[in-house]
Amino acid sequence: MKKFLINLLTFGIVIAIIVILLLSLGTDQGARYVYKGNTAYEPVVIQPKEYQCSECSMDIEAMEYSAQIITPEGDTYFFDDIGCVVDWLEGRKIETKKVITRTLDTGNWVDVDKAWYTRTASSPMGYGFAAYEHKKEGLIPYEEMKLLMLQGKHLHDPFVKKSLLGQ
Repeated sequence: MKKFLINLLTFGIVIAIIVILLLSLGTDQGARYVYKGNTAYEPVVIQPKEYQCSECSMDIEAMEYSAQIITPEGDTYFFDDIGCVVDWLEGRKIETKKVITRTLDTGNWVDVDKAWYTRTASSPMGYGFAAYEHKKEGLIPYEEMKLLMLQGKHLHDPFVKKSLLGQ
């Protein structure tokens, strides 16, 4: 009986330690993917690591590659890579008021349909797509970028990577 009580007490202490460790690793806010109440439909200013990508759950750190989707209700979803926007929209039936991305050349927020995209950027998810406000040689429009993304013709494909980067 004494051995049983010692084993039970040991088990209880181990469980308590695990619970305490798990609680200490959490945050008071938890994961943050959506900003509510953006009825001005303007880009929400955030700090690096303040929000996570709504598609891949990575912290948004490289702000120059970030994108936002704003719904008619004023919900703003955040993304670390324009490729994540394409994937996220493909899997959902959601009405959008604005879909905007930061541009590498000016740092401005622009509508994704008005931006031009490179295929060889060092984007956070490694797809290679990044937005530019001003058109220059070699950049492609959003619809072409979207099609290439959905077809898997981005830098994750070794054949695409070799043809674009020679690697």
